[in-house]
Amino acid sequence: MQKTTGETSRGRTARDPHHGLPWFPYARWDNLLPDLLDGLSPERRRAFYAECTPRAYPQGAEILRQGEEAYAAYLIVEGRVEVTFVDLNGNTVLAHVAGPGEVMGEVELFSGKTCAATCRALPDSKLLIFNEVLLMKYVPAERLLKNFAAILHGRLVRDNRLHAIAQFYPAEARICLHLLRLSTDRDEVHISQSQIALLAGCTRQTVNRTLAQLRDQRIIEMGRGMIRVLDPGRLTHKQLV
Repeated sequence: MQKTTGETSRGRTARDPHHGLPWFPYARWDNLLPDLLDGLSPERRRAFYAECTPRAYPQGAEILRQGEEAYAAYLIVEGRVEVTFVDLNGNTVLAHVAGPGEVMGEVELFSGKTCAATCRALPDSKLLIFNEVLLMKYVPAERLLKNFAAILHGRLVRDNRLHAIAQFYPAEARICLHLLRLSTDRDEVHISQSQIALLAGCTRQTVNRTLAQLRDQRIIEMGRGMIRVLDPGRLTHKQLV
């Protein structure tokens, strides 16, 4: 995979920190609170953002590829990143749909291991690109270790929940559970029916039928590539019955 500008410019200042970008103005920087930067003062976070390389993906693009080296890590500012991996039999599994504040590639960057999964920025996503040198410039080693541990713990909890969903719930309940999980901190879920089918391990027809029922019951609203959860309580009830 060809390296991007952010992957070859080690610690280069990407923009004037007093102006930002049209899609990431300075006034919004304090609202981006990634777990990887937990414990940093607002001033240090701003300085870190200023030295990252900004990149917008209007059409979407692959940023990390399974089995290849990670030359940089990617902080999501807007949009989503789809995380997939291919098993030994060639089956593609959708493992996660990451949102703003999440970081892709940081574990591979520090471990020196190849990418455990493929990450693709979905259309209209906007990311900040950085490397390990830049991160360690702003995050003390002790704090970085704690933040890594907290992030990995969160991923373990998420994976355990996904295993339980896959093992104990029927397809319709799995769809509801994934919608609940993806909408935990937001009303709108930007995801396609094909992606939900991969997450839930069912056919697209089952997803289409289940979403239509939820829409008719005014539990969700649907748009192009978007689902808005109107009533999380009833959605919870749907996956339990």
